[in-house]
This record gives sequence, structure tokens and C-alpha cells, in this order.
Amino acid sequence: MVNLSISRKHLDVDSEDQQQKSDQLQFAHKTRFIILIICTLCLSIAQSDTLTLNFTIICMTEKSDNISLASGSNETHLLEKEMFTPNEKNLLFSLVAIGAMVAVYPIMFLIQRFGSRSICFWMGMFSALTTGLIPWMVSLGFYPLAIMRFLQGTGLSTGFTLIGIVTRQWSMQVQNAFYIAVLTCFFQIGPIFTMPIAGALCTSSWGWPAVYYVHAAVTFGLFVLFYYFYRESPLRHAMVSVKEIEKIQRNKGSAQKQAVPVLAIIRDPAIICVWISAIANFMGIQVTMQFSPTYLNRVMGFPVEMTGTFSAIPQVFTFILKLIAGYSADKMACCTPQTSVKIFNTLALGGMSLTFLGLAFIPTSMPIAGLIMLILSCSIIGFNCGAFFRSAAIYAAQHYHFIMGVNSFLNCLASLLAPVIVNIFVVDDTWDEWWSVWIVHFFVLFLANITFLIFGKGVAAEWTKPGYNQGANKVGDVPKV
Repeated sequence: MVNLSISRKHLDVDSEDQQQKSDQLQFAHKTRFIILIICTLCLSIAQSDTLTLNFTIICMTEKSDNISLASGSNETHLLEKEMFTPNEKNLLFSLVAIGAMVAVYPIMFLIQRFGSRSICFWMGMFSALTTGLIPWMVSLGFYPLAIMRFLQGTGLSTGFTLIGIVTRQWSMQVQNAFYIAVLTCFFQIGPIFTMPIAGALCTSSWGWPAVYYVHAAVTFGLFVLFYYFYRESPLRHAMVSVKEIEKIQRNKGSAQKQAVPVLAIIRDPAIICVWISAIANFMGIQVTMQFSPTYLNRVMGFPVEMTGTFSAIPQVFTFILKLIAGYSADKMACCTPQTSVKIFNTLALGGMSLTFLGLAFIPTSMPIAGLIMLILSCSIIGFNCGAFFRSAAIYAAQHYHFIMGVNSFLNCLASLLAPVIVNIFVVDDTWDEWWSVWIVHFFVLFLANITFLIFGKGVAAEWTKPGYNQGANKVGDVPKV
């Protein structure tokens, strides 16, 4: 029987001949980049699954009979109407974030207990199942669909935790920012994949249900590939050469799992300022992602058919900028990591805050200027991979996955806060109402960046060093595997 396992049973290499023979199957000592690509694709399709309803709900209509009695005739016409009310739509969109928020901490515990490979695989399978069942739930009615959307959202709960694990375990110490940049591109790859697929299939003979079946099939295939090829540690992967292991482990210290010092982490000002930056970052991203089409159409006066295209442009720019920023942050030799993360945080959060200030003062008579400023605000946040994300990776070291798990919760929270904040100020989509929205977000991002400049760190914390957790686990610590 053919052995398909790629798990490493013996780390020691018995001879030089065996090592040379093994290296032929090890992607020229670059297996870590194959892991990076596979994980990014899995994160992207999980994001895409939750976006399917956003793009297909306009295609979901139900037909009703309309009897015309004009001129004595008795003709019956079929009328199409939307299946869900505006309030029902808003709830269906929000339930994804609620599902992810509820699942984040249970999933973090399960990953700590059983490892990321099996838990992320089964959550991927669950995402494929719930996505494939959406068309059936639509036919059953609003409440079955609402339940399925909540369950679908749980598939997002592994995202940031997996990013933390892959960055810590698989990247070289000098490539942290690049790994963060690529992995967080799932925010951009997800809609870039879903938008054309949904547009093509909704207008095809297969109809909108095909969008869900295609996404479910792709999700299933990618997570099967993930389960086969992914290992939580390069030490367990048979296709990782001894040379590559040495590169990955250089300057990282112990690779063994340790108890997470939760109390020390949540009391640390450097981590608190990372989370403050994270919530501000996600608030800026969510308000632009959710409301760019509305702002461009109703405030700046762009036609509806143009707003969709204009809203997608920033995703491409952000994707490119993230890769450039991640590479640059790792290669920056002119200053220390502590200085570097503060420079990038100022570019990301400080830069976005200034673009929001610009949006607040660009009049409706200058729609092109407003569009350019909106694209800039969405794109400049791509510097965040070298900012608080990288700071947390350096400072939290082996406990980075815990920090990223909290970031996952904050991202979901921000997606729920965005419509709340907008609805507080915006009633008729006037320029004056949106002025308040942009000013609020300007202050949030500006103050978050100031906090990071004061408390942000670029060196490893004391609670990451050997011996910190020797003896009995501290109260509140997550047990080690």
C-alpha cells in the first residue's frame, strides 16, 4: 500500500546520502512557502463563503401573481419581489460576525488542546457544509437561513489564530512581517474571488444557488489539501529539510508548546495598546468595506453601476501594498524593530486617520477627489502588517496565536459596530451627516496610533522567556498540550 503520509517520524538524518535523497522532495528548502500559500487560500475561501450572501441576495426574488382588471380584462402577471426586508437583510449579514465572535474562544481552547491542523480542517469542512446548505435554507424561510448564517460565521473563528500559529511556527524570524502581510490578504482575496463568480453565476442558467455549490466545493478541496500537507510545526513535516528547519528556528528559542500566561498578557500595556490599535484598524476597514458604495452613490453622486467597480479597486491596491510593506518591514535595516513598528503603525493608522479627515472636508462638488481619498484610505492601511501585527509577533513570540485570537474577536466586534456608528449619525445620507462619521473614525485611529507610539514594543516580553512558567501553571493560564 502506498504511504501518503508526510509526517516526519524521525528527525535525525542517518547519513548524507539519505539527506540528499530526502531533499529532492523538499521544494528546494522552501516548503514553508507552500504552507504559506495553502493557509492563505484556506483563509480566503472561508472569508469568501461568508460573503456569498452579500453578493447573491439581490438575485433572490420570489414571484407573486398580480391580477389586472384594467379595461375589463382579467390578466395575470408575475411580479418579482425581494425575499427579505431591510431589517432581515441586516440581521443576516450581522449573524456571521456574531457566530464568529461566539466561536473564537472555544476554538482557541480546542486548538491549544488538540492542535491547529485537525481543528482548522474540521472547521473548514463545516464551512463547506453550511455554505452548501444555504440554498435549501433559503427555500425553508428566514429563520432556518438565519441559523445557518450564524453557523457559517463560526468558520471564520480560526482565521487569526491560524495566522498567529503559521507566522510563529513557519516563518523565519526575519520574515514575520511578510508572512503576516500574505496571510492577512485573505481580506482582499475573498471578495476578489467571490465578486466575479457571483456575478457570472447569478445571471447564468444555473442561477444564484450555483454560487454556494461552487464555493462549497472549492472549500472542501482546499481544506482536504490543507489537512494532507499542513503540519503545525516544521519539525513534524517530512518535506522540510534539516537546512530549512535550521533557517526557521534561527533566533526563535524553544519551539515547544507552553502554557499561555493569560494574566500577564492581558495586564501588559504593550499588548493592550496592540489590541487598541487592532480595534481602531478594524473599525476603519469595516466602515469603508461596508459603506463605500453607499457613500459614493448617495453622497458623491456616482451612478450605481460604477460604485461596485470603484469599491473593488481599493482591494487590489491594498493587496499589492501589503506585500510591498511586509517585505520592506522585514528588510528595514536603518532602525531597530521597535522603531520600525512605530513607523509602520503611523503610516497605517495615522495615515488612514488623515484620509478620513480629508474625506470629512471634501465637498460633494469634488467627487473625483472624494473617490481618490477613499481609495487611499482603504489602501494605506496595508502598512499594518509591519505595524501592531508585527509588534505583537515579536513581543508575544510563542504566544502570538493567543494575541491573534483576541484580534479575531475584535474584528467581528468592529464589523458589528460599523453600522451602529453610521446609523447614529446618518439618516438621509447627507454630506453633513457623513462628516460626523469620518471625524469619529479620524479621532479613533489617531488616538490609537498615539497610544501605540507610547507603549508599543519591538522586543520579546519577559513572559516569553524560558523559565517564566516553570512549576505549577499560574491562575488563569491556558493548559499546555
